[in-house]
Amino acid sequence: MPAAVIVPLVPRGPEWDLLFIRRTQTVSHHKGQIAFPGGRPEPADSTPLATALREFKEELGLDPLQLHILGRLPPTPTLQTGYLIHPFVGLLTTPPNPRPDPGEVAGTLLIPLNVFLETVRLLPDTPRFNHQEEVVWGATARIMTQFCVAILTRSTCAS
Repeated sequence: MPAAVIVPLVPRGPEWDLLFIRRTQTVSHHKGQIAFPGGRPEPADSTPLATALREFKEELGLDPLQLHILGRLPPTPTLQTGYLIHPFVGLLTTPPNPRPDPGEVAGTLLIPLNVFLETVRLLPDTPRFNHQEEVVWGATARIMTQFCVAILTRSTCAS
Protein backbone atom coordinates (compact mmCIF):
# COMPACT_ATOMS: atom_id res chain seq x y z
CA MET A 1 0.00 0.00 0.00
CA PRO A 2 1.63 3.31 -1.03
CA ALA A 3 2.18 6.30 1.25
CA ALA A 4 4.26 9.47 1.02
CA VAL A 5 5.84 11.80 3.57
CA ILE A 6 7.72 15.07 3.74
CA VAL A 7 11.01 15.15 5.66
CA PRO A 8 10.85 18.85 6.66
CA LEU A 9 14.18 20.58 7.26
CA VAL A 10 14.04 23.78 9.30
CA PRO A 11 17.04 26.16 9.25
CA ARG A 12 18.13 27.36 12.71
CA GLY A 13 21.07 29.71 12.26
CA PRO A 14 23.97 27.59 11.07
CA GLU A 15 22.21 24.42 12.27
CA TRP A 16 19.23 22.42 11.01
CA ASP A 17 16.23 20.89 12.73
CA LEU A 18 13.69 18.38 11.49
CA LEU A 19 9.98 18.89 12.06
CA PHE A 20 8.13 15.79 13.23
CA ILE A 21 4.57 15.05 14.23
CA ARG A 22 3.31 12.86 17.05
CA ARG A 23 0.34 10.85 15.84
CA THR A 24 -2.78 10.79 18.01
CA GLN A 25 -3.99 7.70 19.82
CA THR A 26 -7.14 7.75 17.65
CA VAL A 27 -5.59 7.22 14.20
CA SER A 28 -5.90 3.79 12.59
CA HIS A 29 -2.18 2.95 12.46
CA HIS A 30 1.01 3.96 14.24
CA LYS A 31 -0.81 5.42 17.27
CA GLY A 32 1.27 7.87 19.31
CA GLN A 33 4.37 7.44 17.18
CA ILE A 34 6.72 10.17 16.10
CA ALA A 35 6.55 10.42 12.32
CA PHE A 36 6.90 12.71 9.36
CA PRO A 37 3.80 14.43 8.01
CA GLY A 38 2.30 12.26 5.32
CA GLY A 39 -0.10 9.49 4.54
CA ARG A 40 -1.94 7.47 1.91
CA PRO A 41 -2.87 8.78 -1.54
CA GLU A 42 -6.33 10.04 -2.38
CA PRO A 43 -7.86 9.82 -5.88
CA ALA A 44 -6.98 13.46 -6.68
CA ASP A 45 -3.27 12.89 -5.92
CA SER A 46 -1.44 12.51 -9.23
CA THR A 47 1.94 11.50 -7.77
CA PRO A 48 3.49 10.46 -4.45
CA LEU A 49 4.81 14.03 -4.09
CA ALA A 50 1.26 15.38 -4.49
CA THR A 51 0.18 13.03 -1.68
CA ALA A 52 3.03 14.16 0.59
CA LEU A 53 2.31 17.86 -0.02
CA ARG A 54 -1.44 17.45 0.56
CA GLU A 55 -0.83 15.56 3.78
CA PHE A 56 1.75 18.16 4.90
CA LYS A 57 -0.94 20.83 4.55
CA GLU A 58 -3.71 18.74 6.13
CA GLU A 59 -1.71 17.51 9.12
CA LEU A 60 0.29 20.65 9.92
CA GLY A 61 -1.85 23.44 8.51
CA LEU A 62 1.22 24.73 6.67
CA ASP A 63 1.26 25.98 3.10
CA PRO A 64 3.21 23.58 0.86
CA LEU A 65 4.48 26.67 -0.97
CA GLN A 66 6.68 27.18 2.13
CA LEU A 67 8.60 24.06 1.07
CA HIS A 68 11.42 23.81 -1.39
CA ILE A 69 11.65 20.13 -2.35
CA LEU A 70 15.31 19.11 -2.37
CA GLY A 71 14.86 15.54 -3.52
CA ARG A 72 13.56 12.14 -2.60
CA LEU A 73 14.87 9.20 -0.66
CA PRO A 74 14.37 5.52 -1.56
CA PRO A 75 10.93 4.09 -0.74
CA THR A 76 10.84 2.58 2.75
CA PRO A 77 8.46 -0.20 3.85
CA THR A 78 6.72 -0.38 7.20
CA LEU A 79 7.26 -3.81 8.65
CA GLN A 80 3.94 -4.25 10.49
CA THR A 81 1.33 -2.44 8.39
CA GLY A 82 2.43 -3.04 4.80
CA TYR A 83 2.95 0.54 3.63
CA LEU A 84 5.63 1.53 1.14
CA ILE A 85 6.55 5.09 2.10
CA HIS A 86 7.90 7.52 -0.51
CA PRO A 87 9.91 10.18 1.40
CA PHE A 88 10.59 13.66 -0.01
CA VAL A 89 13.04 16.04 1.65
CA GLY A 90 11.75 19.59 1.84
CA LEU A 91 13.37 22.77 3.11
CA LEU A 92 11.00 25.12 4.92
CA THR A 93 11.68 28.59 3.51
CA THR A 94 9.99 30.41 6.41
CA PRO A 95 9.87 29.56 10.13
CA PRO A 96 7.06 27.07 10.68
CA ASN A 97 3.98 27.97 12.69
CA PRO A 98 2.14 24.64 12.58
CA ARG A 99 -1.56 24.33 13.32
CA PRO A 100 -1.86 20.55 13.67
CA ASP A 101 -5.06 18.72 12.76
CA PRO A 102 -6.19 17.44 16.20
CA GLY A 103 -7.76 14.36 14.65
CA GLU A 104 -4.41 13.13 13.36
CA VAL A 105 -1.63 15.04 15.11
CA ALA A 106 -1.21 15.21 18.89
CA GLY A 107 1.67 17.68 18.56
CA THR A 108 4.82 18.64 16.73
CA LEU A 109 8.46 18.62 17.71
CA LEU A 110 11.74 19.88 16.35
CA ILE A 111 14.79 17.64 16.70
CA PRO A 112 18.26 18.84 15.66
CA LEU A 113 19.65 17.10 12.58
CA ASN A 114 22.93 16.62 14.47
CA VAL A 115 21.22 14.19 16.87
CA PHE A 116 20.63 11.87 13.92
CA LEU A 117 23.97 12.48 12.20
CA GLU A 118 25.97 11.74 15.38
CA THR A 119 24.00 8.55 16.05
CA VAL A 120 24.50 7.28 12.48
CA ARG A 121 28.23 8.09 12.64
CA LEU A 122 28.52 5.94 15.77
CA LEU A 123 25.99 3.24 14.89
CA PRO A 124 25.28 3.11 11.13
CA ASP A 125 22.52 0.49 11.41
CA THR A 126 20.62 2.03 14.30
CA PRO A 127 16.96 0.96 14.54
CA ARG A 128 16.07 3.96 16.71
CA PHE A 129 17.11 7.46 17.71
CA ASN A 130 16.77 8.93 21.18
CA HIS A 131 16.48 12.64 21.91
CA GLN A 132 15.62 13.74 25.44
CA GLU A 133 12.54 11.61 26.23
CA GLU A 134 11.57 11.10 22.59
CA VAL A 135 12.21 7.95 20.56
CA VAL A 136 12.16 7.88 16.77
CA TRP A 137 11.90 4.31 15.55
CA GLY A 138 10.43 2.09 12.84
CA ALA A 139 10.12 3.37 9.27
CA THR A 140 10.77 6.96 10.41
CA ALA A 141 14.12 5.90 11.89
CA ARG A 142 14.99 3.98 8.71
CA ILE A 143 14.17 7.06 6.60
CA MET A 144 16.35 9.20 8.88
CA THR A 145 19.19 6.69 8.58
CA GLN A 146 18.97 6.84 4.76
CA PHE A 147 18.94 10.64 4.90
CA CYS A 148 21.94 10.81 7.24
CA VAL A 149 23.94 8.29 5.20
CA ALA A 150 23.25 10.40 2.08
CA ILE A 151 24.47 13.54 3.88
CA LEU A 152 27.52 11.86 5.39
CA THR A 153 28.47 10.18 2.10
CA ARG A 154 28.13 13.44 0.19
CA SER A 155 30.15 15.41 2.76
CA THR A 156 32.84 12.71 2.79
CA CYS A 157 32.99 12.74 -1.03
CA ALA A 158 33.16 16.53 -1.09
CA SER A 159 36.15 16.65 1.31
